[in-house]
Amino acid sequence: MGVKSKFGIFVLACAVIGIALFVFTQKEPYSTEAVMDSLWVKHNVQSTMIGDTDPVLDVSVYDEKDITVVKSYLENNLSEEDLEHYKLNVYQYSENPFEFIKNAQENRESDYK
Repeated sequence: MGVKSKFGIFVLACAVIGIALFVFTQKEPYSTEAVMDSLWVKHNVQSTMIGDTDPVLDVSVYDEKDITVVKSYLENNLSEEDLEHYKLNVYQYSENPFEFIKNAQENRESDYK
């Protein structure tokens, strides 16, 4: 192998390493907030909230069939530490405030049984 071939392989290896490092450093760091914010893009949610004093991740969805989809998404994308720390509360949104509160409470109470 000539000097030009060795130099070409060296430059190619440096380029591959440089691209790999660039891609690795551009990846967003994990955070609970990033996962909750991604719900707005990936699923049609009505609201999200991360409890400060009460460790609950609260998500309301427009359609009842989305509850299991959103809950599954959170279980697959949150860290084990988050899943142990927070209770997931995913429930159906309603324009009727009494029904909305009822839906939220029913779901939370089922988690504590």
